[in-house]
Amino acid sequence: MQGMGKSWTDFLGGAACGHAVQIYGDVAELAESVAAYLASGFEAGEPGILIATAPHRARFEAELAAAGWDAARIERAGLLVVRDAEETLQAIQGSDGFPSASAFDAVVGTLLDGVAAHFPGKHVRAFGEMVDVLCERGETEAAVSLEELWNSLTRSRHFFSLLCGYQLDVFDLAAQTSVLPAVCRTHSHVLAAADSARLTRAVDLALDEVLGPAEAGKVYSLVGAQIREDRVPVAQLVLMWVSEHMPGLAGRVLTAARARYFDEPVPLSA
Repeated sequence: MQGMGKSWTDFLGGAACGHAVQIYGDVAELAESVAAYLASGFEAGEPGILIATAPHRARFEAELAAAGWDAARIERAGLLVVRDAEETLQAIQGSDGFPSASAFDAVVGTLLDGVAAHFPGKHVRAFGEMVDVLCERGETEAAVSLEELWNSLTRSRHFFSLLCGYQLDVFDLAAQTSVLPAVCRTHSHVLAAADSARLTRAVDLALDEVLGPAEAGKVYSLVGAQIREDRVPVAQLVLMWVSEHMPGLAGRVLTAARARYFDEPVPLSA
């Protein structure tokens, strides 16, 4: 995976704990991260929990096999517990359609405790995409509520880290204003695109083209405090800021950034 920052590679490799999220366009991008995350844990004798949809589970298992961890080897080692995302989500939802804190702790908390009990002293690596399922249904508030429950769980159980995935378009204005701010707020590590370096270049060029170098520099200054937190890629912070504060120009910036990221001609209407 090209252009990943050190903090992201540290998270996947286990040098950093936390609650990470990958924004992806193609599931192949996510599968690469999930396999790297789980496989590096397996090599250290650390167990994993995979809460995935059925189609994605097959992609993750294929990527793990390519990394040397086929289903037979994983089963022999007993290092992976798999749950269906749709079924687990149904089990934790309350009558109002939002995840229930008590049900979440009873289902997910108990699952984590059980895995930890079988591997005392070992870090547990969890991956979940229940939030992505909710987001795809348009239930973004419920997805954010679930992220908060996961964060609460990380505070009460310090022995695990969590990786999430959202299939979103970072060059879409609606995503930048409605979903991505909450997604970035609730995670300790964010990968906004498969190639972070390419995204950075694309956003730099788009700002210069649409705003001009002087105004582009002002935008970077205005998001400076968030940049220093080093949680969210600078390019993603800039896209969120422009989308919120420059609605008249945001569409042009996003269109230009998309074209630069994918090496396409910028549309004349941009």
